[in-house]
Amino acid sequence: MPTVISSSRARRCSSPAAAGTGIGFATAKRCVEEGARVAISDLHERRLGEAADALAAIGTERPVAVVGDVRDEGDVARMLDATIDAYGRLDVLVNNAGLGGTANLVDMTDEQWFNVLDVTLTGTMRMTRAALRVMTAAGTGAVVNNASVVGWRAQAGQAHYAAAKAGVMALTRCAAIEAAPHGVR
Repeated sequence: MPTVISSSRARRCSSPAAAGTGIGFATAKRCVEEGARVAISDLHERRLGEAADALAAIGTERPVAVVGDVRDEGDVARMLDATIDAYGRLDVLVNNAGLGGTANLVDMTDEQWFNVLDVTLTGTMRMTRAALRVMTAAGTGAVVNNASVVGWRAQAGQAHYAAAKAGVMALTRCAAIEAAPHGVR
């Protein structure tokens, strides 16, 4: 994931989900190392607390940590409100929430399909939409959406994940065109 935090200017960076592990945690860690004040979120409270502790040990302060689910509009609002309440603004949003699984299309249930799309694509849309409302009003900001090579390269058992990640790519391009006149990348 590209680094969008400038070490010469402290920024506020929100990683909406799964910040307690993997790419989400690595992104938040890099942001802290670059001098950012971060807000993190994860669906799992214990993992989120452990991530916040680890980030506090690296940086100068404990990050804002909000248990949240990108499938829930109320949680999305709470995540962004907590960031803005703590830091006064939102400079960068990193969308990293994603859900996978393996199932051949002929065996895939509607529940499997919709669950992956709701977290991975619709969750990214919900977070991006909420952040753009704040950023366009401020006339500045950046949104980074985490996609996957599977979004353009076929892989057996990954129809739901591939469709979601291809959707994230298209969503990102459309949002970029809409946000650019407002100073948001």
